[in-house]
Amino acid sequence: MNKLVTFILLALPFIGFAQADWENPKGAIKDEEVVIEKDKQITLPVISRRFEAITIDLPQRDTTAVVKAPRDIVLTIPKIPVKLRPKPMKGELLEQTYWGSFKVGYGSYISPLIQADVATKRSDEYALALHFRHYSSKNGPVDKANSGMSNTDAYVNGKLFLNAVTLGAHLGANLGKYHLYGYEGLASVPIAEDIQQTLTNYSVGVDLTDNDKNEDFTYALKGGIELFHAKDLLWKESDFYADLRTRYTIFDDMDIQINAGLHSSKQEKNLFPLTTNRLLYKINPIVTYKMEPFEFEIGAGLFGTKDSVNSFQHKIYFAPHLVARYTFEGGHIVSGGVTGDVQWQSARTQFNENPYLGGFTVVNSDVKPLDFFLKANGKIAPKLSYSAGYHAAIYKLIGQYLNMPGDPSTFYLYYDEGNNFKQTFSAALDFEASKNLSFQLNGSYFTYAFENYSNAWHMPDYDLRAKVRFTLEEKLTTELVFTYLGGLKALEPNFTAQTVTLNPIADLNLNVDYKVSNMISVFVKMQNILGNQYQYFYKYPTKGFQVLGGVRFTF
Repeated sequence: MNKLVTFILLALPFIGFAQADWENPKGAIKDEEVVIEKDKQITLPVISRRFEAITIDLPQRDTTAVVKAPRDIVLTIPKIPVKLRPKPMKGELLEQTYWGSFKVGYGSYISPLIQADVATKRSDEYALALHFRHYSSKNGPVDKANSGMSNTDAYVNGKLFLNAVTLGAHLGANLGKYHLYGYEGLASVPIAEDIQQTLTNYSVGVDLTDNDKNEDFTYALKGGIELFHAKDLLWKESDFYADLRTRYTIFDDMDIQINAGLHSSKQEKNLFPLTTNRLLYKINPIVTYKMEPFEFEIGAGLFGTKDSVNSFQHKIYFAPHLVARYTFEGGHIVSGGVTGDVQWQSARTQFNENPYLGGFTVVNSDVKPLDFFLKANGKIAPKLSYSAGYHAAIYKLIGQYLNMPGDPSTFYLYYDEGNNFKQTFSAALDFEASKNLSFQLNGSYFTYAFENYSNAWHMPDYDLRAKVRFTLEEKLTTELVFTYLGGLKALEPNFTAQTVTLNPIADLNLNVDYKVSNMISVFVKMQNILGNQYQYFYKYPTKGFQVLGGVRFTF
């Protein structure tokens, strides 16, 4: 027994030494902590399908100087090219959701506003948008109801996203009612119903766009018809249009574009009676060559017309397209060249611009075969950007609004044929002081040299604008806009050929929007705060101070 105990005591150190190597035997992996670090994180962009709410301003011209309803922004749906839709595993279906914005308001001159915009989202197969708006003013600046107006429009836009193309379609209607209240000097005040002008327009169109922007050849095609009716003038117009834009990449630094268009319209006037058929077609091939830091565009345009100025006979115009562009290292871009165009005008476009046209109006296209220009833009400082430009254009045909002799409350279009010269000097500054505060300032100065008249009728000599935008904690948004426009001239419609210079237009507008919650916001719009009843069209004073307030619901 004693010998056994002695043997155990002698063996214990050797047993302990052997046990120490059990935890880390030779050739085994030691117990270590492994840390995996990411060298790069790939983040996929998130595609948002939320549509921003559409806002409207009180009915004014784009210069806030015309007493009429504005052209509302048609809700368009962004094209989302989808080529491949791999589905390795079936995921949980997203619930179909909708976005909508509903606006109601009321303003001075007895002016109600109702607007609704609804669109689908969360679908890469299709998109649909609906728009409706009604705005009216029972009273106006002259004899209350005699200068009232109303405008109602509704549109449906849809997009179908296919693998190779995006197919779109739209259907819309617009109804406007205006009064010919420029009857200054009449012995008696007319009845509102007797001077009402009702304008309707129906629009149908389709478009097809190539989705694969990586291919050498891409294209976009659209077409449709506009049906216009000036009910009180017994004037009807149907305007069919088609437009094709293609691009073919020849080399990495060279491609060719071909832009082509067609307009064909039929006008019927029961006043004469008279039926006319007008036509405009054009094709404009352009080769673009890039040689950093230069870029060149070389091409030409061919335009064929049939208008009353050429007794509805074919007439061909040619216009060059020569443009050079240089990009500096600091991001400044300077470009210049000479181009030309024939701009299609229809009864619809002209009545939208001036709803006080009369039945004797004749519509032709504006012909501008030469337009020499210089442009520059860039950043002076990280938060201050600029742009400046000069245009010297020759018009072979350009329309101007003149009061109708014998009926000054209506206008007609006078077309000055020959070599009519127009110069435009423009400049703009944009300062982003912070994410909550921004300033914009821009202005243009014009000079005219027309062949048959010494003045350009109802065309400004200068146009100055300033805008300040301020937001506070994403709750309060304020926008202050000032416009100063002058040099407008008209021809006295009393057969004396006397020139009338209209007073300068000084217009101050304020828009305030306060977000009560994610779904509700209130707004106030003030137009012509200075209260000047200025005239953009002779004998048509605009409204004085106007205010419109309301609430918007967003879902």
